[in-house]
Amino acid sequence: MKILLFGGTGNIGQRILKEALEKGHEVTAAQRKPGALALSHPNLTAIKSDLLSEVELPSIIAGKDVVIAAISLYAGLTPEQFKKAHQNLINALKKNPQTRIIAVGGGTNNEVAPGLRMLDDANVMKNIPDEYKPSIFAHGEVQKLYENSGLKNWTYFNPAAMIQAGERTGRFRLGTTTLVADDNGASNISFEDYAVALVDEIKNQQFIGRPFTIGY
Repeated sequence: MKILLFGGTGNIGQRILKEALEKGHEVTAAQRKPGALALSHPNLTAIKSDLLSEVELPSIIAGKDVVIAAISLYAGLTPEQFKKAHQNLINALKKNPQTRIIAVGGGTNNEVAPGLRMLDDANVMKNIPDEYKPSIFAHGEVQKLYENSGLKNWTYFNPAAMIQAGERTGRFRLGTTTLVADDNGASNISFEDYAVALVDEIKNQQFIGRPFTIGY
């Protein structure tokens, strides 16, 4: 597969990049600063691009099978820029409807009860520091952008409630809209296993046109 990856130097993005290359995909990493990409590989091409520049996106996407958006709100983007970046991507994908988009989501988009997302649950949100809330709500709005976009080939991949560096075990559980948690109520996943599941979804195509999630 020919993959266009945005955000390939982030905590999640760099694991996705490594996983995709190891599974034989051809990856074009679109970076605001291509020199920041330390990895070198025969199947990797780095180009300069910015999701906030809408004009160039259709031509960059053309010919790619899958776009992966692993951009992070913690890499200098404001919530408004984050939403604008995804809207620009949606607009460009409408000109390339055959290309699939898989976007890295947020754990608080998951439901803790039917129809009740974590980010809409006052009992959950009261324990989250206020400085994180604009980013959390931005992820919720971006998922809605994809759901209401009219695109057919979108997938929004929400991680567990807690995602951090860890082991690549290849053992995890997948869900759709409901938070995946263990018997003690803990919801965790490593960056590494999240990347495994995301790259596997390129081949498996289980969650086209809907969100999904992951946890141990």
